[in-house]
This record gives sequence, structure tokens and C-alpha cells, in this order.
Amino acid sequence: MKHQKSLALFALVALPSLIFTTPTTSASAADISANSKTAYTYNYNYYYYYNSNVSNVIQLINNINDTVSSFQPTLEAANKAYNALTETEKQYVTNYGTLSNHQQTRVAYRRLATQIEEKLASVESTSINYYQNVIETRDWYNTLNAAQKSFVSADTQKILTSSIAPNTSVDKVVNKIQLLNSSRISFHKDVAEARAEYNALRRFSNVSFPSGTEKLLLDAEQLVLKDKAAAKEVENAIAALSPKTSTTQDVQAVKTAFEALTPVQQQLVPNVGILVDYVNGKYKLPTKGNSIKTPILSDTAAVPGKNTAMSKSRNTYKTKINVADSEISSERFVLTTKANMTVIVPPLGTLVNEDSGVMDIQLTRNLNRITFQATLNKKPVEFVADIEVIIENLPKDASIVRINEFGDQEPASYIVNDNQHIIQTKTSGIFQIIRN
Repeated sequence: MKHQKSLALFALVALPSLIFTTPTTSASAADISANSKTAYTYNYNYYYYYNSNVSNVIQLINNINDTVSSFQPTLEAANKAYNALTETEKQYVTNYGTLSNHQQTRVAYRRLATQIEEKLASVESTSINYYQNVIETRDWYNTLNAAQKSFVSADTQKILTSSIAPNTSVDKVVNKIQLLNSSRISFHKDVAEARAEYNALRRFSNVSFPSGTEKLLLDAEQLVLKDKAAAKEVENAIAALSPKTSTTQDVQAVKTAFEALTPVQQQLVPNVGILVDYVNGKYKLPTKGNSIKTPILSDTAAVPGKNTAMSKSRNTYKTKINVADSEISSERFVLTTKANMTVIVPPLGTLVNEDSGVMDIQLTRNLNRITFQATLNKKPVEFVADIEVIIENLPKDASIVRINEFGDQEPASYIVNDNQHIIQTKTSGIFQIIRN
């Protein structure tokens, strides 16, 4: 019996959470008050210890809402109350995981607010793009919930919620477009700025421009594209120079091509320093006499004045044309395919390239895109007369545009003759059929 009493006493000491004490009617008021400070409750076969401090923290955590503007103060209040608990009390805060998650959310919200503030500050208020940057940042800011917005600084919020206007005017933009000068070194920069200001006014303001204003701007942009294309051609010619195979005549030809560029175009040639090295004699070049070789011609080349069927590989048609003094004639080359396409190559006497060898001709059609390529010794060729690419059985109202090296559409030279659309070009090119 004594042993059984000891076990019962041990159970009472080791498991206080299993005890529930109800004050008797004869208990004093002081006893009742003391018992109310510490109580134990039963829930789903488990007992949880709590007191008023723990209960208060649990409720504060439950009150946190990470989508409303009060998120920060309610989170701070819950944190402060939790930190004030004893280590024993903290063990009984059953929703501490929720508090921890909210703390991580606060870090993420602060990082997001910093990104928005940095984007707004990335463009100076005096810049042409400032207004557009504010609008873009505002659109981003407006996707945030109230809690996220509360982390954005007051100065940033003031700018994003205030009414602003583009820092330019119609008269200023019109004047800038009218004064665009393709001879000025800053021409490309001037065009880009005029376009940015024009777009800002058109996009964010209900304004109208004088008739013809946008056409002037589009014409200037076309000149920019032509400048880039001319500079790119010389850039490629410089890149093709080689100390082993290029002669002084080759260098002189590239030098002449560079000097033919306008000052605006010349500044777009990034490798002009290499040309300067060649001109200044940095490399010992072979003479023209030593570099002349008898060209190796093709036995299966197209014959001028006769139809030649191009060989097919998938959706690409190919053939060769021999280029040598012995091959020069006044006859055209008629190159046919089995895909309702024909290529007419003008007489070799109209060829601008002075090299000899075998010219490779390729014609590829992918749906409505047609790629024509003509190279001689791996270099693009150019004719004085037009090469004609004839496409049959297109709708009469179909049109054709040229795709430039930047992937933009440009007007193409073509004519419509009965059921034929005839593309006219002096060089290789990519063309797009537009079915209206």
C-alpha cells in the first residue's frame, strides 16, 4: 500500500497538466483569484497549458493580415508581446509558425518596395523618358496590395499617386522633328530622342500633331536604317581582310568604301581601327600578281541563255554559275524550280564583283517567306541590273516586303504581271509575302 501511494504522488508531480482543479464553494475569494491566473483546458484528447499572456499573443497573431495596410503595426504588436513572454510561456504559443511566416513576408515586402523605389529613381526627372518610367512604375505599384504598398517610402508614394505630365510639349517635339538633319553627327541620337518624346505625348496625352509630322519622323528613321546598313557593309569588308590573302588593292578598295561613307555612317563602323592598321602597313600583304589563280569552275553550272533546273534539298533550291573572263556573255540565266518560282539572273557583264570563280545561287521558301542568296567566293554579289525572282499563282492583291538585317519590314521592288509577282533586286535578300 505504501508503494502504491508513492506511485500516485509521482504521477501528480510529473504530470501537472493532467490535473484540473475546481474551487470548492467554501474557498475564499483570494483562492479563487489565485486559481484564475493559471488554468488548464482540454482539447481533442490533448491538454494545453496557457495563461492570459499566452492567450493574448495567440490572439494578436491571429489578428495579423498580410494584405491590409495595418499589417506592419499588427505584426510589430504581436512580435513585441511574444518577446515579452517567458521561455516557458513561449512554448505554448500554438501559432508561432504563423508569426514566423509573417516575419518572412515582411522581408519580402521590404525587398519589393526597394525594387520599386530603385526603378523610379533609375531615370532622372529631367530625362525624356522620365514620364514613361513613372507610368511604368505606377502600373507596377498599382498591382500591390495595401500591405505591400505600406512598405514603399512616403516620397515614392507621393510621386506615384500624384498627377504628372510629360516634360515636353507638342511644339517642342514638332520643332525637333522638323529640324532633324541627317548630316549632323548626332543625327541618330536626335532621331531616337524625337521618337521617344513623340511616343510619350501620343501614348499618355490626348494631343494631335500637324499633318505630316510622323512621316518626317519615319523618313528620318529610314535614313538611320540606311546609315546602319551602309556602315555594316564596310564593317563586313574590313572583317574579311586577311594578312595572308588580302592584297594592297583589296585594302585600297575597302578604304575607298569607308571614305565614301558620310561622317554619320563612318562613326558606326566599329572596326575602323583594323582598317587603319592595314592602310598604315602593319601587315605585309601579298601582291596582286602573286594572288592571281586560275579559278576552278563547275562542270554542272547553269548555261546562259538556257533554262536550268535548280537542284532541290528540302525546301531549298540550288545551282551554280561560273564567273570568269571566258564565261562573260550578254545572255541571262533562267533558273527554274518545281515550286512555281523562277530566278532570272542578269548577264555576268552587269556583275559588280570583279572576282572569278563559282557563284552559288540559293532560293528557299518557308511558307510566305522567300530567301534569295547569291555569293561569289563566299562574298555577297551585286549586279547593276535587276535579278528577278518570279512567284506564280499568288492572289493579285498580295504584296511583298523586304526584311532587313534588323528583322524590320521595308518596301520591296516588285511588279505584278497576270498571275506572277516579280521581285526585283540587285543583291541577296529576304522577302515576305503579305496576303491581304
